[in-house]
Amino acid sequence: MSQRLIGAVHLFLAAVAITAVWLVVLPAIGQLASVRHRIDENHAAGINPTAVFYTDHPAMTDIERRIAAKVDAPSAWFWKRSK
Repeated sequence: MSQRLIGAVHLFLAAVAITAVWLVVLPAIGQLASVRHRIDENHAAGINPTAVFYTDHPAMTDIERRIAAKVDAPSAWFWKRSK
């Protein structure tokens, strides 16, 4: 078998493996109770769980404000932010 044919077979097998994970494994994981619960929580909060970046979401401003209040509190149980 030539090197070119071996490379083509490896590429094909890799594509089949990626396709199987994408079309079978990930949807199955998405139906697990704990994962489904988290997805539903995100939907209820107006967050698209398939999105990669949440920093542009309108709720992020309030979340950042609440975290900053906890960090800057006099008896902060959070880590201290360096100024």
